[in-house]
Amino acid sequence: MALFLAGPTALAGCTASAPAPEGPDPLEAPARRAESDVALAAAVAQAHSTLAATARALAADRAAHAVTLRAELHRVHPDPVPTSTAQPVPPVVPPPVSPDAAAARTALTEAMRAAQDEAAALVITLPGYRAALLASVAACCATHTALLT
Repeated sequence: MALFLAGPTALAGCTASAPAPEGPDPLEAPARRAESDVALAAAVAQAHSTLAATARALAADRAAHAVTLRAELHRVHPDPVPTSTAQPVPPVVPPPVSPDAAAARTALTEAMRAAQDEAAALVITLPGYRAALLASVAACCATHTALLT
């Protein structure tokens, strides 16, 4: 009889939701990086006709990453943060692009490696869908790195 009475109390602990994590969402940094990579790739495509097709393909993939990551961020945090506690986010500005095509290719390669490393490091820290989302981002960035080298 004691087990029967303790059952609802014991089960209540199984259904309680975990407290929301403090600090920024872990997907915020990869989303910002994807947006920055789009700006870099667009600038490279504009400056170097020999890299334009590769840079445009990279920009399209990273734009898709940014949109998908932002959608997930909005799904988890549908309400905007009150302006009194919101951190201002600077707009993404296209970086200066080297006039040397090899240096521009290196900049794209380094950006893809950094994005891959960031996403891969977060994969093991996140649950299910979010981990799979970042694993997909890491795989895509690895593919672009291979194509650039």
